[in-house]
Amino acid sequence: MIILALDSALSSCSAAVIKDDVLLSDVFEDRLRGQAERLLPLCQQVCTAAGVTFDQLDAIAVTRGPGTFTGVRIGLAAAKGLALALKVPLIGMTTLEVVAHQAANALEPSFSGQVGVAHDARRGEVYYQSFAVANGALSAVSAPMAVPLNVVADHVNDNIKVIAGTGAGLLRDHLPEEVLSGLLFPDVQQQPTAAMIGHMAVGRFSKAGSSDTVTPLYLRAPDAIAAAPITYPFQNQ
Repeated sequence: MIILALDSALSSCSAAVIKDDVLLSDVFEDRLRGQAERLLPLCQQVCTAAGVTFDQLDAIAVTRGPGTFTGVRIGLAAAKGLALALKVPLIGMTTLEVVAHQAANALEPSFSGQVGVAHDARRGEVYYQSFAVANGALSAVSAPMAVPLNVVADHVNDNIKVIAGTGAGLLRDHLPEEVLSGLLFPDVQQQPTAAMIGHMAVGRFSKAGSSDTVTPLYLRAPDAIAAAPITYPFQNQ
């Protein structure tokens, strides 16, 4: 099984090729701009490095949000286009669960507790979700949500032991000291990596759907809104 994984949902751009759960090649670039021009060349780059052609791919895996509206759309458009052209399944997952897995992998095997993942959503909010980790397995405890920073402490209960994500630093500034003293902030990549997306996709391959079944996860309305039409005095004359 050969999977091409890709991501551009937040402020990075990455691609990876995984064969039978073995990482063959991957590239990760921090970039908030230029993702539309860079993502497909990255996909070609990792396939070439892995010695794999597009027609050898068995599935495409991609993040579907939450993230920036432009970044999510770029990643999904590229992934859906490839899946349709190659007639292979598309596997989607959230940026929150990918980073939760990255954080969980950095913990001791004996760790038992909850991991909170927070991504910077701008406008004084974070995208947030909590996950339980037990015996190396990870499961969602809460639904993904957009949470104002002034109430984020209400979502970090005593069961949360680890905080990760691009908004982890923001939580440091908005949680009381007695809560912070009991939290770990692991030194892991805080953005989704295509390598992790690919490894997670291996276990979901049998449940993969068509490109139409993978939809973007938006947790709030877009920042940009359509302007009201301008009416000129002479239009009704």
